[in-house]
Order: sequence, then C-alpha cells, then structure tokens
Amino acid sequence: MKVRYVNRQDKSDPMNGAVMADADKLANLLEARRNRAPFIADLDGDNGFELMIGLGGDLGCAQFSRTDGEPPYLMAVSAHPPPVEAGYFEFFAAGTPTPIAARYIISFDELAQIARHFLDTGGRNDAVFWQEFHPGAAREDVRRASSSRNRTE
Repeated sequence: MKVRYVNRQDKSDPMNGAVMADADKLANLLEARRNRAPFIADLDGDNGFELMIGLGGDLGCAQFSRTDGEPPYLMAVSAHPPPVEAGYFEFFAAGTPTPIAARYIISFDELAQIARHFLDTGGRNDAVFWQEFHPGAAREDVRRASSSRNRTE
C-alpha cells in the first residue's frame, strides 16, 4: 500500500505531500519529526482509509477513519498509557492547539508501530485497543485528573 503524508501544522515541511510505500522511509520520517512542537499529520491511504496522527516527543495519538469523512472515527487506546497529568495533551494543527484526551494518548513507539502496520496492511494494528472517538473525552479526562490531584493533596 501507499500513504500520502500531510503535515497539518507546517505546510513548508519538505516531506509534505510525499507518497510512501516503504516502511523504513515512514519510520525515518516520524523519528525525524518527533522532537518538533507537537503537531497533527495525516497518513492518507490509497485504500480509502486514513490515519490521523499526533506526534510530539515521546507522546502521540492515532485516529483511524475513512478518507470520505464518514464515521466511525476510531482512536487508539494504549493498554499502558503514558502519564498525562493535565487530562489532555495538545497537538497543533494550522497554528491552533488541539486538545486530545489523555485516554487517547499513546507512546511514540506505539504510534510508530501503528503507522507501520497501516502502511503495510491498510488496517488497524491490534497492539492497541480501538475506541470510537468521544467528543467530550478531553473534558471528562480533565475532570478526572483534577479530582485525582485533589484526593492526593
């Protein structure tokens, strides 16, 4: 399969719009961009599906969906989620911080594995759980994090 990389934050990214069929090339692209300010990108598959990814240091997120915009929108959920104390993590898209609920934050290693699997198969990787996106998740996770902090103080 082939995927097209689209950086939603930095239109001047020299790889923006690049089409890739090689997993090592994709892995190198992700590794080279992981230490930029957290941002959102798309991996548009030639099979009618896409993987929206958030990339920021050791943290990431992944949403698997159809390229035509129709639901479902499935978010990767880690069995061992990295700690996100605020209840959300922000990734930038078009200069706008986009809060992603803590429950949808995965490690960079999981993100890289999901992206590679998507390139290889066009499907979702079973190394993580997939949950339908819940629009109120960030607010709920902020409340949960806040009440957790209050109980420990």
